Amino acid sequence: MSSKNYHILIVDDDTEFHQQIRYAFRRQFLFSGAVNEQQLFQKLEEESDFDLLLLDLVLDDTEAKKGLDLIPQVVSQYPELPVIIVTGDRSIDTVVTAMKLGAKNFLVKDDFDFDYWEQRFTEVIEGSKLKQENRELRAEVDRRRALENEAYPFIGESPQIKEIKRILKLVSEEPDVTVLITGETGTGKEVAARYLHAHGARSKGAFQAVNLSAIQDTLLESTLFGHKKGAFTGASRDMEGYFSQANHGILMLDEIGDIDQNIQIKLLRFLETKLIRPVGSDQDIHLDVQVVTATHRDLSAAVQQGRFRADLFQRLKAMVIELPPLRARRDDIPLLLGHYFQEPDLSKVMTEGALEAMLEYSWIGNIRELKNAVSYAQLRARIQDKKLIDERCLPVEILNSEPIIPVVMQGNPAGGEMGAAPAASPASPKNIDEEHALIDLDRIEKLLIQKNKVKKDVAIAIGLENTDNLRYRIKKHFDKHPHLFANFPTISQSYRRIVKL
Repeated sequence: MSSKNYHILIVDDDTEFHQQIRYAFRRQFLFSGAVNEQQLFQKLEEESDFDLLLLDLVLDDTEAKKGLDLIPQVVSQYPELPVIIVTGDRSIDTVVTAMKLGAKNFLVKDDFDFDYWEQRFTEVIEGSKLKQENRELRAEVDRRRALENEAYPFIGESPQIKEIKRILKLVSEEPDVTVLITGETGTGKEVAARYLHAHGARSKGAFQAVNLSAIQDTLLESTLFGHKKGAFTGASRDMEGYFSQANHGILMLDEIGDIDQNIQIKLLRFLETKLIRPVGSDQDIHLDVQVVTATHRDLSAAVQQGRFRADLFQRLKAMVIELPPLRARRDDIPLLLGHYFQEPDLSKVMTEGALEAMLEYSWIGNIRELKNAVSYAQLRARIQDKKLIDERCLPVEILNSEPIIPVVMQGNPAGGEMGAAPAASPASPKNIDEEHALIDLDRIEKLLIQKNKVKKDVAIAIGLENTDNLRYRIKKHFDKHPHLFANFPTISQSYRRIVKL
């Protein structure tokens, strides 16, 4: 916007002053005028596009400074309209009083200087507009953040969840402490992290969440710390990483147990120094970021196995918050169902039998699995044209709560093709990491069967963004626990390039 577009309201009982200002700045600004208090508020009521109020302090034949009484009225009723006082009074006390009442600047009539006055007009107008834009931007950020918080509600009234909420609120008052959130896959670790952010000292800052297991190892460093143009093939421009994007806020690093030693070292350095160095740069960047990490793995076991740095683990576990699995807080299941069905009275959406089946199910995938089950049941009910969801609308694994007997690939003694045959359950897992892998693979196996091997549908059901993330997840399991895949023939057949038994 050029200064020609700015609209100034002159309030002065001296008509010659009006003419002088209008003529002097006719090429720079648009003007309207008022000679007394009544005309001033009439103009403000009739027109709402004024960018500046030029107000004389003396508006009648008396020497009373009526303008001083008008400043707080204007500021109160029209807070976005800046006021400049124009006066012949050189008294410092008068100027100070006017500024305290809300005037943004002052000009002395006897010291008229075209360039100086134009500069003051423009500075006050543009400064006020910048503040207004910043307020609007902050309001929009707050609105979007409120919508994000609504999208990630921390639902639960069980004693375990109430205690976790209490702890998160207390921890949120310590904006520099590193927090480690543990729990099985799907228990709501990001929801807990967002709850901490929303209630804490960093609530006005950014919240960034990144699932480390979904990013290829070769891209992880630049994704987290950023890179400079030309740092590697394809780096056509400078790019900020998640750490920089979370400056003055919180960065949640999910699946922290999956990162390699190189990234572990760089993360440890940041926790100790608050410095990062983008890929391809020779300069460090200081950031103010609170780090919240999350994992479903046993990091202490990973430390013993040499897969996770002991010094980094010590830094991460400054505050550990463990989320319980859904099966350990069954009282919260009706609340979660009410939220996902958008109907607190469950009798209006499902039968008692269906509710009972969902309450008794083990929920290996926890809240994420429950959410997907609700979507599946709603779709099945529409297909079957049912007003209420009953047992036949539920996913097959809920109806058949007994674990599916795993199968192994058996060689044909006669030298024929490999075939599937029933087998005993796999041996007890050696550690918690292997147990979680076994649970995850079992779920993927069942979903592949249920979804007719459509990988996209399986990825969606698990909560992944695409099939690449599903393939990468299976590859990581195979790299660490190849012996487990003998129990999952559907996965092995669907991912032959990865699973080489």
